[in-house]
Amino acid sequence: MINWILQKNLTKPAILTRIKSALNGKDEIWEAIKIVPFSTSIPAIQHKEAFHIIYGSTTFMLNACQREDLKQGVFFDPTTFQMQNYVNQWKDKVLNADGQLISFGQLTTLESDADTKWFIRPNNDGKSFSGRVEVFSELVRWSEKICELDIPELNKDTEVWIAEPRVISKEWRLFIVDDAIVSVSRYMHKGELAVSDTDIPSELLHFAKSCIATYRLADVYVMDIAQVDKAFKLIECNCFNGTGFYQHNIEKIIQAVNSFVKNKLFDNY
Repeated sequence: MINWILQKNLTKPAILTRIKSALNGKDEIWEAIKIVPFSTSIPAIQHKEAFHIIYGSTTFMLNACQREDLKQGVFFDPTTFQMQNYVNQWKDKVLNADGQLISFGQLTTLESDADTKWFIRPNNDGKSFSGRVEVFSELVRWSEKICELDIPELNKDTEVWIAEPRVISKEWRLFIVDDAIVSVSRYMHKGELAVSDTDIPSELLHFAKSCIATYRLADVYVMDIAQVDKAFKLIECNCFNGTGFYQHNIEKIIQAVNSFVKNKLFDNY
């Protein structure tokens, strides 16, 4: 039995409805729970004998992967879902491969003009802050505030990836299951949200397949790819269990994940 544990708060009702509708097999069930933001607790789970797959927020994903009874269906390894690993494995296929890994506390040591713009993002997939472009003087002020606050999720020792900004024309999100591209949607065009499931260039798919063939990041994961000039570059990868959908075929994705679990992971099938 496969039991999908769905976070009912912070997940769009329409998305939950589509996931539930895709779980129509005799050995597929679901339950909905509420996750308190920033809390480490998870409500009691029913059907303890089932193979659990969770879907919801990053908080839910990070907490679930620490639980022995839930981590089997969390497709995530914090040591591999990192920018440094993407660059190590995919090299110049990564958009910001020319960047560097430093801690927040080291930002002030960078040699840079005050008005020079930099792109910065967390090294890990914890989503402690969103990737952004800032002038160096603002980065220094932000770093000083972070170091003063010294909170667990974001402090002077938090690793960040910093690089020169790139001009991106389009961005796509691809869902990968067992090395197969299951569903693709464009989500950005010229810096604006613009979803499409028809603007899927063959060159994009060829690039994605070359990345997949080079390195298997996880059994199930999400890949974001950008078009820069006429080239395609990997922006980042994300854990499936905590990543949002755009104009994707959600039903096809859910079915692909279930088929993989039944055929490759769950010995009772």
